[in-house]
Amino acid sequence: MNHDLKSKKRIILLLLIVLFVMGGLILRTFYIQVFMAGRLKKAADVQRFRALPIVPRRGAIYDRNGNELAISIDGECIYGLPAEVGLEVVDPVRKTVVDLKDASAKQKVAAIVADVLKMEPDEVARIISKRASFVWIKRKASFEEVENLRKALSWTQDGKRYEIHGIEVGQRARRFYPQTFLGCQILGIAGIDNQGLEGLEKHYERYLAGVPGSDQAEFDTSGQYIPQGERRYIPPVDGDSLYLTIDQNIQYIVERELEKAVNDTASKRGMGIVVNPRNGAILAAASYPRFDPNDYQKYPAEYRRNPLFTDIYEPGSTFKVFTAAAALEEGKVSLDSEFFDPGFIVVEDRRIKCWKAGGHGSQTFTEAIENSCNPVFATLAMRLTKETFYKYIQAFGFGSLAGVDFPGESSGRLQPLNQVKNVELANIGFGQGIAVTPLQMVMGVAAIANGGYLLKPYLVEKIVSPGGKVIVENKRQVIREVISRDTARIMRELMRSVVTNGSGGRAYLEGYRVAGKTGTAQKVVPGRRGYSQLIASFVGFAPADDPQLVAMVILDEPGCPVKYGGVIAAPVVGSIFRDSLRYLGVKPVFEPQAIQKLSEEEVVVPNLLNRPIAEALALLQKNRINYRLIGRGSYVYDQVPKPGVKINRQTKVIIYFDPEEKYQSGRIKLVLPSLKGLTAPKIEQLLSELGLRLEAQGSGVAVEQQPAAGTIVETGSVIKVIFRPESNSP
Repeated sequence: MNHDLKSKKRIILLLLIVLFVMGGLILRTFYIQVFMAGRLKKAADVQRFRALPIVPRRGAIYDRNGNELAISIDGECIYGLPAEVGLEVVDPVRKTVVDLKDASAKQKVAAIVADVLKMEPDEVARIISKRASFVWIKRKASFEEVENLRKALSWTQDGKRYEIHGIEVGQRARRFYPQTFLGCQILGIAGIDNQGLEGLEKHYERYLAGVPGSDQAEFDTSGQYIPQGERRYIPPVDGDSLYLTIDQNIQYIVERELEKAVNDTASKRGMGIVVNPRNGAILAAASYPRFDPNDYQKYPAEYRRNPLFTDIYEPGSTFKVFTAAAALEEGKVSLDSEFFDPGFIVVEDRRIKCWKAGGHGSQTFTEAIENSCNPVFATLAMRLTKETFYKYIQAFGFGSLAGVDFPGESSGRLQPLNQVKNVELANIGFGQGIAVTPLQMVMGVAAIANGGYLLKPYLVEKIVSPGGKVIVENKRQVIREVISRDTARIMRELMRSVVTNGSGGRAYLEGYRVAGKTGTAQKVVPGRRGYSQLIASFVGFAPADDPQLVAMVILDEPGCPVKYGGVIAAPVVGSIFRDSLRYLGVKPVFEPQAIQKLSEEEVVVPNLLNRPIAEALALLQKNRINYRLIGRGSYVYDQVPKPGVKINRQTKVIIYFDPEEKYQSGRIKLVLPSLKGLTAPKIEQLLSELGLRLEAQGSGVAVEQQPAAGTIVETGSVIKVIFRPESNSP
C-alpha cells in the first residue's frame, strides 16, 4: 500500500516537472517568435546580406543670389569585398577554372593593387584581409589610377587568363568649391567622408549631410555571393541646401581690398566684414591670408580660422562711439559741451596721455570725437560711473555672444565690475582694458546706424530641402533697444563729422555720405612685455542719412611706417563702400547747397604731397583754401580731397603728416618708370603715388623725362617731363 502511494507521488512530481519544462519551452518559443522576431530577423539579414553603403549627395551652399559656393560632384573611389578577394585562373585548353582565395593569392592581389595606387603592399593586404563585408582601399582616386587599375585586374600569362575578384571601382560624391578662395573661412571644409569639419559645413552638418543608403546582396554561409539571391536597394536621401546672406560680389570686393591692403601695409593679417544694418544679415566676411578649401592640407591651419567671430582684441578708439552714445543718452554731454585737453588726464595716481603730444587744447564735444581725444572719453566714462557705463556696454552686446550661426564664436572679455576702479573705467572709455570681437563691434555700430536696435547677426538666409521646400528661414531679430532714435541720429552726424572733418577723412566718398570712426589700438604679443604691436581699424556705414551697409576693416600688426587706422584702414573701407554701393544700385546724392556752392566758386585742389609744411600752407593760402592739419611732421604724407579735385573754397582740405618724417630721416629709393606717351594728369597721379613731384613743360603727351627711365631716385625728388601735342610727338 505504501509502495503504491510512493509511486503515485513520483509520477505526479515527474508530471509536474514535465509540465513546467514544457510551459517554459512554450513561453520561450512565444518570446522568441513574438518579442525577439524583429531582432532575430535583423541578425539573420546581417548574416545573409552584405551592404555596400551609398553616400548621399551633400547639400549645396549658395550665396544670397543663388550662386554656387559649395557643391557635391561625383568622384572615383576604390573598395574591396574581403570575402571575395582572390584570383580566378582560366585555362582555355584544359577548360578548367581555379578560384584561389588563400593567403598567397591575397598577397599577390595586394601587390598588384598597391603598385597601381602607389600604396604599401602590406597596407593593402591588411585592408583586404579584414573580417568585414566591405572596406575602403582609396576614397579619392585619380582618373589615371582608376584606368590603370581596371587594366591590371585581368591579364593573360602562359596561355592562361588571370582575373582579380573582390576589388571594385565605384562612384562617390565629394565636396567641391567652385569659387576656390572666395568665402573660404565662412564655408569651412568637408572631410574625406564628406562630413563637415569646420565653418558652416560643420555648423549645419545635420542639414547638409543627408541620410546614407545601401545596396545589399545575399551571401551564403561560406561568404559566397548568391547570383540568384535576393537584392535590396535602399536609396540615399540627399542633404538640404543652404542659401547664405553672403553676396559673392561684395565678398569678392572685400577680399580684393583686404589682399591689397595687407600687402601694401605689410600687415600680419587683415579682416573685413560687411553687414546690412536693417536686418543683421552678414553680406561679406573675410580674412587674409586665406586658403583653398579644395586643397586645404597645403595651407597652415591658422589660415582656416575665422577671427572675425572667434578672436578678441582691444578695440581702441573705435570703441569711443559707444562711450559717446552712452554719455549722450544719459545727458552727461551735449554737442556744445566744452573740454580742455592739455595732452593728458590724471586719474588717481596715473597719467593717461592723449595720442597728440601737447593735447588738443580747448574743443567742443564734436571736435573731441573728430580729434579722437583720449582724455575727453576717459572723462565721459567716469561721469557715467561704472554701473551705468557697464549697462550700456552690455546692452550693445559686449561681453556676451552675438548669436551668429557659426561655430566657435567668442563672447569677448569684460573685467568683473567689482574689479573696475577709476583707472580701469577711464581706459575702457577710450577702448583699452576691454576685449571684443570684430563681429560685436560691427553689430554695435549697426545699432547706431539703424536707429538704436541691436540685431542678431546671421549667415544663413534659408535652408531648402532637395524637393525645394523651405524648411528653415531666418529673418530680422531684434535683441533689444539700446539707445533712443534721437541719440542714434546725433551719433550718425558725429560719425559723419569724423569723416568730413576728422581722422577718418580717407574714407571720404564723393556723392556718398560716409560716417565712421578710426582706431589705432595697442596689442599685447605673447612672449613680449607690454604693448609691442598695433592694430589699425576703421568702422563705418554709408550713406550716413540712410545706412545701407556697415563695414569694418582691421589690419593686424601693420609693418608700414604710418600705422594709424585713419591712414591705412579708412581708405580700405572707403573702397569697399564705393564698389559695393554702386553694385547695389545706390546712386550718389549731392546736396543742393553743396552743388550750388561748387558751381558758384570752385577751385582745383593743388598737389601738396611730399611738400614741406611751409610750402604746402603757403600754396593753400595763395589759393584761399581752408585746411586742417592732422598729425605731426615736416612733410605732407597725404591729403583729402586728392590733387586735381574741384572744391568750393570753403571746403577744408585735410593734410596728414608723416609722424616718423619718412622723407627727412630716411628716404626710400625706387626705380623711375618710363613716362613717355602719358598725359600730364596721369603722370602726376603716378608720381604722387610713388612719392615724387612733377615739373611739367609744355602740353600734350610726354616725350622726354629727366632723369631717364630706369634711374634710381629717392622719394621727394622732382621729375622734369617735357610734353608736346600728340600730333607732333615722335
